[in-house]
Amino acid sequence: MNLLIIAAITLKLDLGALFNRTPKNPPTASSVTCGIKTTSYRFVGAPGTTFRYDGDKFTVPASGDIELIAAKRATSYEFDGRALPLEVWPKDDFGMRTVPLPTLTAQ
Repeated sequence: MNLLIIAAITLKLDLGALFNRTPKNPPTASSVTCGIKTTSYRFVGAPGTTFRYDGDKFTVPASGDIELIAAKRATSYEFDGRALPLEVWPKDDFGMRTVPLPTLTAQ
């Protein structure tokens, strides 16, 4: 009989702890971050303008712009034989940078 009373008391204490517990350090909202800073580049220029990006040659279509997914190691693009930086242009909320292409001047 004494064992039955002790078991009931133990069960009551364990259930009480289960239902009445409050965490010492309540969980905080986690923030998700991504290591990708730039997702794509939108090159804007006169139709027919050519440039190189990540080793490939591109020509601006009639619409006047072309969007390319950002390459992991590309930090510049080439225009008229010169390497120009990409990270100087502001990015939008989605990580896209708009890069205005230079124009060639007649010499």
